[in-house]
Amino acid sequence: MTNESFNANASVPTNNQASAFTNLNQDISAGIYQRFTQGKIITKLGYNKLKSLSYEDKDYTYLFRFVDEFTLLYKLIGKQLEFNAKGEFFYISNFSDSEIDEADDHALKTQAILLILGRYFEMTSRSIHNLSDPSLGFNDKDINEISQNDEYTAICKALKFASWQKAIDYMVARGFVFETSSNHYFLSSAGSAFCEMVIEAHDAR
Repeated sequence: MTNESFNANASVPTNNQASAFTNLNQDISAGIYQRFTQGKIITKLGYNKLKSLSYEDKDYTYLFRFVDEFTLLYKLIGKQLEFNAKGEFFYISNFSDSEIDEADDHALKTQAILLILGRYFEMTSRSIHNLSDPSLGFNDKDINEISQNDEYTAICKALKFASWQKAIDYMVARGFVFETSSNHYFLSSAGSAFCEMVIEAHDAR
């Protein structure tokens, strides 16, 4: 995938740049941008908890189809479209100081929650790969047990969550965790990729 050339100092698109967007649907593009600005990621597979079925996210498919156009579009407004191949998801990076601080805060919270989930599974003699299995995953009992750990409770407060349930709800809202219809959860492809990366980085220290 290649990026179109553009004038980084231009406040409006050139004719060539503008023509690159003619194939983009405005409503779909606006919906995708809204998801990104809400701190969400867009994974290849979503999950419908009412039907207990995975589905291919149409926004992901659309981004993948027009990746060059979206890459250029976000560059023109000071952002970077990012793609994680292992986790099969898109997200955007921000360039202004305030947005970088917010992105760093999201990253810290996400990494800390995933690290603790992974460590908890290891302590209970379960593979972290089970976290990503829809038929296994974790449930409210696991969340309650994590909440009983004083160290994890302190971390939860430091992350500015009222409870570990709120922390998991945050992960669901961002797309790193999927919720089934029975108080049961599992990691999305993005959550799984990040979890493995965070634990490997922690073990390498």
